[in-house]
Formats: sequence, structure tokens, C-alpha cells
Amino acid sequence: MIGHVAPAERVSVVIANWNGACYLSRCLDAVLGQSSPAAEIVVVDNGSTDGSVSQLKGRYPEVALIQNSENEGTSRAWNLAIDRTAGDFVLILNTDVFLDRDFLLSALEAARTSQDIGLVAPRILCAETGQVENVGLVLQRRLRAANGPYENRAFAFAGSGSALLCRRTMLRDIQTGMEYFDESFFAYWEDIDLAWRAQLRGWQCLYEPGALAQHIGSGSQGGKVRVVDKTPFFQRHIWKNRYLTFAKNASPGVILSLLPWLVLAELLSWPYLLFRAPGRLSVLLDARASFLRMLPLALGKRRTIQARRKIGARRVLRFFVGF
Repeated sequence: MIGHVAPAERVSVVIANWNGACYLSRCLDAVLGQSSPAAEIVVVDNGSTDGSVSQLKGRYPEVALIQNSENEGTSRAWNLAIDRTAGDFVLILNTDVFLDRDFLLSALEAARTSQDIGLVAPRILCAETGQVENVGLVLQRRLRAANGPYENRAFAFAGSGSALLCRRTMLRDIQTGMEYFDESFFAYWEDIDLAWRAQLRGWQCLYEPGALAQHIGSGSQGGKVRVVDKTPFFQRHIWKNRYLTFAKNASPGVILSLLPWLVLAELLSWPYLLFRAPGRLSVLLDARASFLRMLPLALGKRRTIQARRKIGARRVLRFFVGF
């Protein structure tokens, strides 16, 4: 039986929206219908052109709205929203995610089991098929995120940024400069990067199957979930951010353990794209060029992250498949 949530545990819900008008009402209605109500809801609109803003202003006056004149990325949007809120916990949410009525109640109950739980990863189902989409993330040796082998409550490496409960004290603890989420990422891998920084500081991510949600999956991109199907713009960010995450967060022991697998994955990626999508080879090259341009900034952040690291390589590697 789900216990009662202490009144002091207030949850702020922050939503990044970019042309998500077709999902916005269903998303917000689910948040507003929670059995354990959120203390506040903030939506950051990233320059939508589909009527999202007028929909929000007309139907949801209780929702705080931050308007960006252009798409500044999900990381920037979430950072702006987090700074606007005051809850003890922050629920990061995408517009194409629809929460079960007891989502917040279950997620908070899980977070209350230990003060070192900084993240709670929910059970996310595909909204169209009902199949399991996300149950907490682990990493593969070639640095790919994958579902963990979890059926019951268990510790995971990370949770999906589509729906992720964060303890505010954790967010403040891992903050780099003025950023919680790395704004140089724009979109994709920002959730893995945040979770990795949290792990290095001794925070844990707990998968809670009772916190249930449904997800459309890349709703703002027409449901194009696979990397190879996404637009070149987002493919570039996915590949670039994968490298940036590793450059910032991997300790020397992790680098030594993973380097052979990463080199092999890199060598195999070229013939794979040549066969599957030869027109995207230029995007792969551009992603690597973007990574190199951003590497000095990432290395500066790395110095801060590694200097504050509390745990060794072994604890991180336990969340990599094969170690």
C-alpha cells in the first residue's frame, strides 16, 4: 500500500515544450489530476509555432509559462524552469509523457526510502502499444544507454529525461556553474550526463515500477525514435553529446576499461552508416567536429567534476553491461 507523502515534500513539475500542442493538454491534465498534487507547474516554451502558447494561456492559467523566442534546447529550458521553482523535488517531464494518477505518490515514496536517492526513474510504457519502453537505464560498454534488467524496485544508473524525479539538494550538489543540465548539449544525453555526475557525487538512482507513465516517443519529431531516422540536426547532437558525456565524467579507471570497446564501436559505426544511411556520413563527421570544438569547455567542466568525485571506477562500472 502506498503511504502518505509528508506535507514538506513539495514537487515542482517542469516541462520543456517545443511544438507539442497536440500532446500538451493530455500531459497537463494528467499532472493536474495527480492523487498527490504538485505544488507548482512550470512550462518553458521553446519558440513553438503550433499554437502551444495560446493553448497554455487559454486553458491552463494556473501553469506558469516561460517563453523563449526560439528553440534554446531542452537543457536550457529545464534549467530556466528549475530556477523558477521551489519544490523539494523536481519532476522533469516531456509534453508527450502522460502520468498515471498515482505517479507522484509512488515516486515520492521511493525517494523517501533513503536520503542518498537523488533520482527516481519510473516505469515508462509506449503510449501506442503498451509495451515497456523504459525501466531505468544501464550503459553498454560501447557507451549506449539500455534498459536495465529490472522488474522490481532496484538501483539503476540513470532514468530517462522524458520523466525523471530529481531531489533538489542533488541538483544543487551537482550543479556546474549555473547549470544543472549541460546547456552545450542542447538535446539528448543530458539525462545520462546528469545521472553520471550524480553517481560520482555518491547519489543513487532508484527505479520505481509503481511510478507509471506512458510515452509517445520523440513526439516533437513525428515519432522518429531510432537515431538513424532522426533529422541530421538531432543526429549531430546525439553523437556529439555521447562523446562530451564520456569526456566530462569518465574517471581514468573507467576510460581504461571502456576504451577498447569505444574504439571498436567507432570503427564499426562508419561501415554501418555507409550501408544503412550513406547520406548521413557527413553528419557523423560534423558531430565529431562539433565535439572537438566543444572539448575545451568540456575539459574545464571535467576538472571540476573529477575534483569533487566521491566514488571510484568500480561503482560506476557495475552499471555497465559486461562488467
